[in-house]
Amino acid sequence: MKNKADEKGIAGLSITVKDKRAGILLNYALTDDKGGYHINLSSTLDSLLITVSGLNIEKQEKIFKNINQDLDFNVNVQAIKLKEIKVNPPRIRMLSDTINYTVDGFIDQNDRTIGDVLKKLPGIEVKDDGSILYNNKPINKFYIEEKDLLQGRYGIATNNIQAKDVEAVQVLENHQPIKALKNKEFTTDAGLNIKLKESAKGILSMTAKVGAGLSPALWDNELFSMYFNKNKQNITTYKGNNTGSDPGTDFTSHYAAPNRTDNETSLSVQSPAIPSINQKRYLFNHANAFSINNLWAYGKETQVSFNISYLNDHQDRSSFSRSVYYLPNDSTLDIDEKLTSNAKINQFNGALKINTNKENYYLDNLFSFSGQRNQTEGSVIHQDTVFQQLKDPLYQFDNTFSLIRNYKKISFKFFSYTSYTSTPELLNIQPVLYNDIFTGIEDPLTMRQNLIQKKFIFKNKVSFGLNSRHFKQNYSIGINTNLQDFRSKLGEQSSSGRLSATQDSLSNHLRWNKIEMYFNPDYTYVSNKFRLEAILLLNYTHLYTDDLITEQDKVISRLFFNPAVILNYDLNPLLSLSADARYNNRVGELNDVFTGYIMESYRNLVKNDGKLPENQNQTYNLTLNYRHPIHELFINLGSSYSRDHFNLLYSYDYQGVLSIKNTNIIPNIKSMSTVFGRVSKGIDAIGGTITVYTNYSHSLGKQISQDKILNYKNQVLIIRPIIDMRIKSWTSLTYTFQYTQSKNAILNDISTFPAIYGNTQIAQLNFFPSKGLTINLAHEYYYSSATSTGNKAMNFTDAGIKYLYKNLEFNAEYNNIFNSKQFISASYIDTSMYYYAYNLRPAQVLLKARFKIK
Repeated sequence: MKNKADEKGIAGLSITVKDKRAGILLNYALTDDKGGYHINLSSTLDSLLITVSGLNIEKQEKIFKNINQDLDFNVNVQAIKLKEIKVNPPRIRMLSDTINYTVDGFIDQNDRTIGDVLKKLPGIEVKDDGSILYNNKPINKFYIEEKDLLQGRYGIATNNIQAKDVEAVQVLENHQPIKALKNKEFTTDAGLNIKLKESAKGILSMTAKVGAGLSPALWDNELFSMYFNKNKQNITTYKGNNTGSDPGTDFTSHYAAPNRTDNETSLSVQSPAIPSINQKRYLFNHANAFSINNLWAYGKETQVSFNISYLNDHQDRSSFSRSVYYLPNDSTLDIDEKLTSNAKINQFNGALKINTNKENYYLDNLFSFSGQRNQTEGSVIHQDTVFQQLKDPLYQFDNTFSLIRNYKKISFKFFSYTSYTSTPELLNIQPVLYNDIFTGIEDPLTMRQNLIQKKFIFKNKVSFGLNSRHFKQNYSIGINTNLQDFRSKLGEQSSSGRLSATQDSLSNHLRWNKIEMYFNPDYTYVSNKFRLEAILLLNYTHLYTDDLITEQDKVISRLFFNPAVILNYDLNPLLSLSADARYNNRVGELNDVFTGYIMESYRNLVKNDGKLPENQNQTYNLTLNYRHPIHELFINLGSSYSRDHFNLLYSYDYQGVLSIKNTNIIPNIKSMSTVFGRVSKGIDAIGGTITVYTNYSHSLGKQISQDKILNYKNQVLIIRPIIDMRIKSWTSLTYTFQYTQSKNAILNDISTFPAIYGNTQIAQLNFFPSKGLTINLAHEYYYSSATSTGNKAMNFTDAGIKYLYKNLEFNAEYNNIFNSKQFISASYIDTSMYYYAYNLRPAQVLLKARFKIK
């Protein structure tokens, strides 16, 4: 067998002999290195079909007589053109403890940001506040290219980074972000990493959006830039609008921060409750927000990050509200209010972090500062009109320092946290509603509540750990110091500006000094599949309070034992079980023990008798997790039970609309049971994900109303299936259904209140007539059985069209097409029911253009 071009022999060719009529194979041979071959055959046929074939030669077939003979072939060598084969990689892959979601496998033409895609990923949940959960638990870290640029404020990334720039979303299971604690402190929490495409790295990318519309005059503008390379990351944002989108939600930190003190102001304006619908339906705003986020990496182990943000916003709200308080003997107190409020918000936040993360050494220092100068004005129409004004500035500085050092099997840790907070507040209520509590001045015009609270917190902890293969020990000693100065004055102001004399019963000046010293042994046993941890926290609390108005000092000392047991068991590589039991003792805070009256709002007057509340809490949790990434199936089932024992029971006496809080030394117990389940399944056939979530809670407690103890029971059931699918290549559908049932009963008064049923259906249909054209149709349906007047159902319809041409995107939106004006809702809390009708944004048309600057 020779090559016709060069007369050289060819090895490895196949020679087959067949019956020329039936095609039956009679014998075969392969050519040797010189192109030779030999076939022995015994057949009665007069002629035979001989075929010569090979991978890279032109096939030949000839018919020869069935006799002994030498047959030689000259063949043509030719290139073989293979048919094109398209290989679609799986949408989800798992390597060790990392699950990789390929973004291109879930994205469709309607998705713009990576946040749009995250909502579709099986096993991942994005809540309404923007926080991300995996396996029904919040993630503990959010990385972009394995670096924590945003320090928990990851809404800046999820709501701005374009999905087309992301290659994969990676879930890091059992993620221990501190290398020095890896294999020493186990966690079941997960981290999340955004892996960018190569085309999005090493370049400065800038996009802008401008928008305008009607009803009323509308504007919506954005500017976004990002830069990512190996040693530097930057995201800079600006958002401004009056269309009902709150850009301040991007700045919310979603990291759990047990050591950081979150401070809230004490006074409030009676204002409409936020409805449980899409923000764009109800938010009347005028907002501007910007942020700058930088990270510099020095080698693989040291990073410096700087984050700063500012929000300026004006928000208007209006609604009708009805509060129903169930009283003894089957009677009720109904309070109807027409509420309006205007909030002027100014918030500033900044943080500087230095981090070195090595296998044997960890150093982290975070300095942060925040401030707000907010002012809220409002009116309430009850029987008369009440005007309200609140100024509630807040200033906070804190620093967190952590140091970890490993010496072979020994670990040394030091932690320090320092915080200073100041909250001066002023609440004015007009007219004077409660003359009987004041000494009285001529021509009183306004009730005036002043309050200032200064807080200094200092926490220090030293830990020493011993680590072996299966048994780990950790011993911590710490001291926490909480020093506060609390002052308040309640009085009248005349039309001429003269203030009434301050009464002791309407004033507070309290110094609060709380010191906690603790010793915390922590033991962990680890095997291949089994982890058992025992925490044996011993806490000594010393509290000294000095009431400068009543000239009474109090000293309280308590020794608490707060143990916990945590179990994690991997039943197999796909199925895991976790359980924990905790017991915790707590004492109250400063706001529980002041003795002078404070007007928290126009109809809430609070006065304590100085008794310190104490609470013993038991909590039990059981969770079963199953995940099969290849089959795109994630299942979370669980239950929890908590039981709280309180030494004090609070009562509320109603004088018209005024609610006066009182303290009673009556031991009482409150308990809650919860059962939940979540199943999430990705289905390639529909190019989407189906999720079913359910939750049932049952709570029991006591409350005093009009001098009678009421035992109440609350039950809430939620069922929520969600489907996201591609119907065809040119259309996709997102559909959410939620059924809610709320029941309330007063057990010892034999009062069962009507159950509140509600269901919500939200659907969006997307059409893709061409590659750059997208048409959206969306409808929302809400039903509540508690609606007392009008139609129990509410409907909202939106439409939109988007056209993408190269780097220019045009977008037209028509929201609330049928101009629905109110959203009505009701719910039970303890022994009360709250009903409101919230005024909504009118129908509006908005035109937007988004374009790439660089």
